[in-house]
Amino acid sequence: MKLTTKKLKKIFDKCFSEIGREKNKDVQWYLKKRPKRITKQSFFEQAVWAIWVAGKTRRSAETFLSRAEEKGFVWDFTTIASWNKARLTKFMEKLHGRPVPKGARKRWEAIYQIAKLLNNYSNEAEFRKEFFNGKIKSAELDKNDVKNLVKLGLPFIRKANASFILRNMGGEFIKHDRWVEAFLRHYNLSLDDLEKMLQTLNIPLGLFDIVIWAYCEKFIGDTKKLNEHFKQAFG
Repeated sequence: MKLTTKKLKKIFDKCFSEIGREKNKDVQWYLKKRPKRITKQSFFEQAVWAIWVAGKTRRSAETFLSRAEEKGFVWDFTTIASWNKARLTKFMEKLHGRPVPKGARKRWEAIYQIAKLLNNYSNEAEFRKEFFNGKIKSAELDKNDVKNLVKLGLPFIRKANASFILRNMGGEFIKHDRWVEAFLRHYNLSLDDLEKMLQTLNIPLGLFDIVIWAYCEKFIGDTKKLNEHFKQAFG
């Protein structure tokens, strides 16, 4: 099914309207609450979120991380970096029980490793130089920063998660996740093709990502149902 820019605009406008436009809390967060500056702390927070939301719905990830906070997790890389291995193990066992599931252990160890790495930089400038070629403003993040972040080889941070993290830090990216994948497959598009069309329409990539994700989560629920839903809703 061919997707024209005119039809893409129609899809975006309807999805945007159906989720409540600027009143939608995800859109509000995108427009008003994303960081304006690149910092170690903003990176850490979004890395944690990306690591734990992968393969989960946002609601389940939020619920899980709230429970993790009750068991001792804090969203501060300096605190996590100060833990020794015994303290990390104690936290994981308190949260997950014994034995700690292998998948959960790998995710928490990745977060611990990232916290340790960030804490090793003596200042923000050193961190930004290594990770983002010295950029300070998050709006300046681009695909080269995604590539550089992937090259650093941090656990759980490959292309999709790198894009997701940098979008949440304030850049303009689409995360190639399950809903985007289903959307691209439905219209037989590549991600590059979609991005070019959105740029022609002056629709920010990050806003499109937020809108499509929120719409699909609310009205579809299962990626297997996207084809039929989009046929009926958008022709």
